[in-house]
Amino acid sequence: MYNILLIMTRKVAATATRDMLALHGYEVMMAYDGKTGIETARIYLPDLILCEEAMAGTDGLAVMEILRQDPRFQLTPFILLADKYRQHTFRTAMNQGADDYLIKPYTSHDLVETVRNRIRKKEAYAALQPEAERDFKTIVSRFLEDRNTIRAAAHEEIYHEGGMPRYLYYLLSGKVKTVKTHEDGKDLVIGLYNKGDFFGYIALLEEETYKATAIVMEDAEIALIPKADAEELFDRSPMMMQRFVRLLARNVTEKEERLLGIAYNTLRKKVASALIHLRNKYQVDRSTHYTIAISRDELAALAGTATESLIRTLSEFRNENLITVKSGSITLQNPGRLEEIAYH
Repeated sequence: MYNILLIMTRKVAATATRDMLALHGYEVMMAYDGKTGIETARIYLPDLILCEEAMAGTDGLAVMEILRQDPRFQLTPFILLADKYRQHTFRTAMNQGADDYLIKPYTSHDLVETVRNRIRKKEAYAALQPEAERDFKTIVSRFLEDRNTIRAAAHEEIYHEGGMPRYLYYLLSGKVKTVKTHEDGKDLVIGLYNKGDFFGYIALLEEETYKATAIVMEDAEIALIPKADAEELFDRSPMMMQRFVRLLARNVTEKEERLLGIAYNTLRKKVASALIHLRNKYQVDRSTHYTIAISRDELAALAGTATESLIRTLSEFRNENLITVKSGSITLQNPGRLEEIAYH
């Protein structure tokens, strides 16, 4: 019998869904909020997770992000249940590893078939993988053993635009950004990286020069993987190659969306989008307000606007009680409203 974790805030709907799944032979565990859902998942290790997308506090995307960081949930099918279709939320969910995204109204048959198919795919995928490759993070940790590491302070460059790649980089701690400089000297932030992220892989895989400069945002420790070792890993491990193909696809999608936004969005949309992008990348616990310490020049480079325009827009957001600003740090007081500004 397969175990399913159902995370839904509305108890009547949750009970009806549980009873329907039980009729089809599934054992269903219940959680009525995101934090409890995470705790339940870690204790019982379900075969599949069904989770409401819109929940107060820790929402469905946050639940998925947190659990995906745990190697035990790398292959666990995760299905989000949404009240309505939101293009950005859907794209974000799929990019961050959701296996499916059901939008109401869906039928009982739709739900049961989706659950059944996802469990089948998980079993088929697991059966095809060698034992040593079933845990992606185990492969990564073994691959990183005895690697040379460097410590870099904020504002240090790791590699420069136009340079030839010699390493694949893995961020053990801290934050890194990639920046492209225009002919007029203005910078545009095109990538953000956090603890547990690889970076510098695009130029390495393309065998081309770096198209951007990597700069440390927050004191970092970085593992250096020689190019030859990285290429050998890709050849030996189809799982690793598949992961990097996904990273490339996600990278391209994010850049396309951000560049379109910078080209066509209003100033308010650009700034709101930059703030939400930072939150989505770096905030783990969404039950608290997100605060980031970032210079106005860096935030302007991320938003793709002039620093003076950014400051003016931040003042508007502060007056509307969407953010607070203290000692250079920005706290998102109303991220839901900022998302509406950014994506609608």
